[in-house]
Amino acid sequence: MADRRLALLASLLMAAPCAQADSVRCHIVYGGEPFTVDATPTDAPYRVPAQKIGRYFEFKAVYVTAPARAAAINLYVYAIASGEPVPIHQAKHRPPFLASGGPHGFTGLHFVYEPSKGSELQYWCERLP
Repeated sequence: MADRRLALLASLLMAAPCAQADSVRCHIVYGGEPFTVDATPTDAPYRVPAQKIGRYFEFKAVYVTAPARAAAINLYVYAIASGEPVPIHQAKHRPPFLASGGPHGFTGLHFVYEPSKGSELQYWCERLP
């Protein structure tokens, strides 16, 4: 099972479209299907929309660079099994942002579970210079 996950993540890297300079790319696997979410620097973090991932999840990546005191990469996972998005996971990464922290970027590999269905979403993110 772990080999299959690694193969899926590797295929994400090869199949992913080019990202804009100074961006964040998150690699997501849900139900064996790969997804990619890109984020570029924004000064309007509350306007960044979440993206639907499969049937039960939404994922949002927010990359804030200014003002400097608020600089962060914020990652959110929402469960939508009940119809309305409910936040179930949040991660905040402060500068310095590393281009890569290993095989699973600066975040490491995360596993997030939808509470009522038990569905699993996996993700990791990297910063692209």
